[in-house]
Amino acid sequence: MSDMAPGAGTGPRDRIVFAVILIAVGVVGLASQLFEFKTDVGGWIVMLIGLGFLGAFAFTHQYGFLIPGGIMTGLGAGIVASESLTLTDEETGGVIVLGLGIGFLGIWVIGAIVSVAEHHWWPIIPGGILTVIGAALLVGGQAVDLLDYWGVVLVALGLFVLWRAFVEGRSRT
Repeated sequence: MSDMAPGAGTGPRDRIVFAVILIAVGVVGLASQLFEFKTDVGGWIVMLIGLGFLGAFAFTHQYGFLIPGGIMTGLGAGIVASESLTLTDEETGGVIVLGLGIGFLGIWVIGAIVSVAEHHWWPIIPGGILTVIGAALLVGGQAVDLLDYWGVVLVALGLFVLWRAFVEGRSRT
């Protein structure tokens, strides 16, 4: 086990990305101490770290940077939006969950657009679920009550996928 700092011992590109992320977060941290912000800086820091990872992905095209980049940018954007708007507690939670869901979906979209070799469909599952829950929390009322029946939706979706698998299997033979 190495006692080197994170980012040390890796390629020059990875160290540059790590250094830029550290500097950006440090600048936001210093600015938050020197200036009075209307909103909490925590959401901005989360979003800034996520944008740093997305920048690292743009620079290196390594899928490992896209995943935390999408998740943290979406989550940070949701936190910042929830703090910037006048919302009820339920709506605040909805905005944050919606931001996180969009972040997951963004992983899949960016991976498809850039055509990375490691592109997978898995971000659609948590992204879709979180986006639906966030939207339901924003709409409120009866939409939230419908979330009690999420199991029915999953069973129906599973049956549809199973049916499609049988149909495709028969057409190939």
